[in-house]
Amino acid sequence: MTTGQARSGATDALEYTPVERRRILGAACLGWGMEYFDFMLPSLLAAPIMAEYGITPATFSLAIVVQLIGSAVGGIAFGWLGDRFGRRRTLIWSILIYSIATGLVFFAPSFGVFVALRFLTGVGTGGEWAVGFAWLNEAWSPKRRGLGGGLVQSSLWPAYALAILAAQTLPDWRYAFLIGVLPALACVWIRVGCPESKQWTELQRRKAAGELPADVARQAQRSGWAQLFARDSLPIVLVGVVAAFGAQWVPYTATTWMPSLLKSDLGFDGGTASLVLYVASAISFVGFILAGYLSDVLGRRKVFIAFSGLQTVTFAVMLVLAFSDTGLSNFVWLYFFASFFLGYFGIFGVWFGELFPTRLRSLGSATAYNVGRGLSGAGTLIGGIIATSQGYAIAVGIAVFGAALVFAAAFFLRDRAGRIITAED
Repeated sequence: MTTGQARSGATDALEYTPVERRRILGAACLGWGMEYFDFMLPSLLAAPIMAEYGITPATFSLAIVVQLIGSAVGGIAFGWLGDRFGRRRTLIWSILIYSIATGLVFFAPSFGVFVALRFLTGVGTGGEWAVGFAWLNEAWSPKRRGLGGGLVQSSLWPAYALAILAAQTLPDWRYAFLIGVLPALACVWIRVGCPESKQWTELQRRKAAGELPADVARQAQRSGWAQLFARDSLPIVLVGVVAAFGAQWVPYTATTWMPSLLKSDLGFDGGTASLVLYVASAISFVGFILAGYLSDVLGRRKVFIAFSGLQTVTFAVMLVLAFSDTGLSNFVWLYFFASFFLGYFGIFGVWFGELFPTRLRSLGSATAYNVGRGLSGAGTLIGGIIATSQGYAIAVGIAVFGAALVFAAAFFLRDRAGRIITAED
């Protein structure tokens, strides 16, 4: 066999069938969507949880902050595991951890136990994001990778709708968390029906056989942590942390406190408040897919900057209205606009994944995204303090800080839209 034939065979081996791509997309959607179901339950059930445990909004926000810290820990740990043991196996581990921890909330006798379980939930959800998107990046068609990322992100909408339904219809808030154990069942299907990343598998084969190019082999021999802090990776990680921090600040302030604002400050009944949240979620669903699609056509950076910039303007208007205490009735319409501009989240997973090589894709993406997400928990804590002292409208409006930060950070990330991902790169 000639060298050209060998290379051709290696390339053919990395091709995915349409069925394999759809299954990997489905696995990523299941893991990410149900993670959001889990995350939004405390916000949707804040009132009965605070009443049962006898705590204030500021104290309640600690549970969300602790979960975000857990996501940073889990993201880094599972990111490393994803590069070490493979995407499929690691995704299964992360889903099992967060689904079981969520289900155990049903039995939480005190707020302290509730917080501890939310930390464990964060550990699992932190790993799921980076591993799932690394897997999708490697399997999906390069020309439509942005659309694939948008579809994964859009899985939040049905999951959020399910969370709203559970929060509104179940007789006790604990039953809603018990539903959160169901994603564990998806692990069986992922194990049986989804192929491992072929780029990751081929990388392991070439590494063991000594077939990697000399420069790649030298890098692959180093630990993932050493590679992460190397000159060619560290700047990407640092800018990624800032971008993720700003982006996550938005939902962890606005989305966290919007349900309470609708009921407490605007006087909406439960059914009307739920309808507003349903509509906002549906609008975000469209925004995720559209932004992902446009990023394939126009590039990741241009679309990301456009969406985050327009969202910054929207939240700035909301904050002005909150401080002036006039026109709060316009918050609903402005929140719909802000929800659409959340579409830039549909680009995050594929953009980060395209910036790192296969040997570091999971850990690099996980560190950038989840450290930023963990630090953004300060927004929830600050929002809780503001909600207690100044009202929910200002707690929602401070999302402008995060939107402006992600807008600025996006200018410093390289755009590699449509790149072909190989075992070596």
